[in-house]
Amino acid sequence: MKRNMFRLNLQYFAADSGTGEGGGAGEGEGLHQDDGIGKDSYTKDEVLQLIQSESDKRVQQALKTQQKKYEKELSKQKSLVGLDEEARGQAEKDQRISELEEELSKFRLSNTKAEISKVLNNRGLDANLVDFVVTTDDTEECLEKIESLDKIFKAMLKKEVDARLKSGATTPKSSTAGLDGSITREQFSKMPLTEQAEVAKNNRQLYDELTKR
Repeated sequence: MKRNMFRLNLQYFAADSGTGEGGGAGEGEGLHQDDGIGKDSYTKDEVLQLIQSESDKRVQQALKTQQKKYEKELSKQKSLVGLDEEARGQAEKDQRISELEEELSKFRLSNTKAEISKVLNNRGLDANLVDFVVTTDDTEECLEKIESLDKIFKAMLKKEVDARLKSGATTPKSSTAGLDGSITREQFSKMPLTEQAEVAKNNRQLYDELTKR
């Protein structure tokens, strides 16, 4: 019987490099490792196994998270054992204050990330850098990091532009980047360095306007 084969993007399942339990003894059964070279086609059963493996991982992660919460609560209850009513009340109050402070810290961090994402966009930097930039809720510290990144990226862009101008590379006829002067800051920030360099060659005044702070 001819078996159905599925073409898959193996990168999605790259984390599932284990051999699995009860590895198949028959030809084409189970998952295979070809000396580190992944397969590019799978049978229906193998696809189901991969999906089940991914599902099991998510379940395990959820269980670990729940276990941490349980252990934290258990530790909290143990700390109250043997205390009289007054001491127990004070301990519970202190624990509640600690929990509120933790929640407040998370809230501030979340707000800081939202604000810094806007700053990154306005500077023409990738908003995905926010997790690298925001490690505390100290806005000033985050802005200093952005300033450093901004300088680094602009230096890289300038180097690329200067190199292209020095080499005398001609702009392809199909490229008219910057000639009509209608490029916005947002459009410019999304351009690759090569296109930004072409804007500089075609319309230096526009380029200076788009890159100034």
